[in-house]
Amino acid sequence: MKRYMKGLIKEDSKMFKYFTCFFLIALVQLNSCKNTVKSSLQESNKSGMELILNENYSGFEEEEYLLIKNQKELNAFYGKINRTRKPGLTPPSIDFNTEMILIWCGDSTASNYANLQLNEKGDYLVVHKLKATASKEENTFIVSPFSMYKLPLSAKKLKIQK
Repeated sequence: MKRYMKGLIKEDSKMFKYFTCFFLIALVQLNSCKNTVKSSLQESNKSGMELILNENYSGFEEEEYLLIKNQKELNAFYGKINRTRKPGLTPPSIDFNTEMILIWCGDSTASNYANLQLNEKGDYLVVHKLKATASKEENTFIVSPFSMYKLPLSAKKLKIQK
């Protein structure tokens, strides 16, 4: 009986050690994920602009910037880009009472997504197009990429600086 009890205690001790190791690894993993999320949210809030989507086809032949302030305009944009997509992209859920959307559409020769920076100057929201970032797929089939950004609602006018 003593041997049996010692065996059970030894097995329980091993199980406790395994559980403790698993718990500590899970705790470290969850803590590291939380720190990553917190830092990326802080970065997106600094400029007031948050990248929502990068895609390869907008349907626009010339470079354009669109400032969308209501659901009707957003649905019209998605109607245009979804004409040749099956299944089409789903419009994001946006609260247009507090937010608006800025969309950059590249021309038919663009092969990279735009990296935009937003600054407020007086009565204007000034958008600077920075060095373009590489697209998901480096090939010659990219027709006209677009990038979509969410930013706080503002009554200021949009001014583009290249």
